[in-house]
Amino acid sequence: MKHVRGLLAAAALLAIAPAAFADKKAEAYVEANANSVLAVLSDRTLNDVQREAKFSEYMNKFAYMPAIARRVLGAQGRDLSDADFNRYFQVFQSYSLETYEVYFDQFRGKSIKVNGSKDSDNRRSTVESTIVSSTTGKPTKVYWDVLQSQDGQTYRVRDVGIDIDGSVLWLAQEQQAQFESYLDRNHGDINKLIERIKQMISDLDSRKKSGQGPAKVVTTGQAKPG
Repeated sequence: MKHVRGLLAAAALLAIAPAAFADKKAEAYVEANANSVLAVLSDRTLNDVQREAKFSEYMNKFAYMPAIARRVLGAQGRDLSDADFNRYFQVFQSYSLETYEVYFDQFRGKSIKVNGSKDSDNRRSTVESTIVSSTTGKPTKVYWDVLQSQDGQTYRVRDVGIDIDGSVLWLAQEQQAQFESYLDRNHGDINKLIERIKQMISDLDSRKKSGQGPAKVVTTGQAKPG
């Protein structure tokens, strides 16, 4: 009888527990698409303009940029007019693609290995992967916050986290912290933020041309996808 009660209790716990099974489809999605993006960076048949165009095309399929652009504005993005959001989105998209390209460039010529995943809920998974840096030769953990569509047919990446000296830098979360802080200091003026992002793009271009790579970002610890 005790054994039966134990089985019933376990079944009840499983019934109310959140999804915790790794999403193999999300893992396969990340592995295929991330490697396609990395292959673009390594394609010697492309010139710089073609490479950037192809990289932009792949990243826009891999990650849903309008949703990320809206999310990183935080609460201040809810009241933007369509016209203001569209002006902001144009520069945000350029900045984000530059950011991804600069960070991923350190893995040029390499491919990712998916280690596994953990489901946050029925539609979201965090996929863990490892990529060997082409500059240091050391393995780097890269995490992918993946959202499944409501019909279960497609996936999109919400954020990318890169392990830097033991702390995970989530790129969209870092952008949100920067943008919200900047808007708070400038009374929510989206025009000032747009000009600031343009300057950030110029800084990234300079780093890319000089081969410096991304600036080191100090984090307070391992963040989680939000």
